[in-house]
Amino acid sequence: MIKQILVPTDGSENSFTAADYAINIARIYNASIQGLFVKDVKILTGPIIHDIGTSIGGMVPYGTFNQIVRQVLEAQADAALNQVEGKCNQSQVPFAREIREGVVSREIVKSAEKCDMIVMGKMGAHAEWRDVFLGTTVEFVVRQIHKPILITPSGYKPFTRMLIAYDGSEYADRALRSGAEIAQAMKLPVTVVHVSANKDEASQIISKAKHFLEGYHLTVHTIIKGGYDHAGGILEVCNDEESRFDILVMGAYGHSRLQEMILGSATVRVMRFTDCPILLCR
Repeated sequence: MIKQILVPTDGSENSFTAADYAINIARIYNASIQGLFVKDVKILTGPIIHDIGTSIGGMVPYGTFNQIVRQVLEAQADAALNQVEGKCNQSQVPFAREIREGVVSREIVKSAEKCDMIVMGKMGAHAEWRDVFLGTTVEFVVRQIHKPILITPSGYKPFTRMLIAYDGSEYADRALRSGAEIAQAMKLPVTVVHVSANKDEASQIISKAKHFLEGYHLTVHTIIKGGYDHAGGILEVCNDEESRFDILVMGAYGHSRLQEMILGSATVRVMRFTDCPILLCR
């Protein structure tokens, strides 16, 4: 049962979109939202700040410049959390705020210990300047937390159809359960997709998922995609314009680190190349 949802915010539009998704889920479950802003220790103590603070004509001592940066971050924290709180108040969702200082990804993991779900944007502030598809903070948090994490895109859309990627693994079972609970609460139709080159094995795995979902009294459809490229098969179904799935649910990092190094992570590929929210479970 979801009682408290953590929403990390950095003041970016993407993080405010994450708050919109979190509020929608909170209203369904009568849950509260914990807004989090992390003052990045790399900004406060990094070598770039030290160099700037000691090189502006010798006029601004490092300590003074550091204090100015800290004040700016505190103002950003208040502004970002105030906006999330305003959204919560408008929707009559209980809200609490938290401001931490440290490495952003690690502080999010620490704060998540007391929450039941994390909702965060795929990209944060200055996303348009990045030369990669996925923020490292998101990937670190997903790897470290064993709770449902909803990764959201830049724009908000209500949930109307759910896709669950299922491979029969332990993480996939957790994802199936979390997806079924949300689909039941929101009255969403569900499609289960499995990617495999072995038709007999695929039929058994899909049957296992259908049997589990029977207890939730959902409208369930199934798709079996042939082949060995799990991420590619999931993406093909999820990004199909005619299907118009609004949320993808899947287990995260189901392979070993060695397999990820050789083959690449299906989780990261799917996160990079889907535009809908992704609920990850591990």
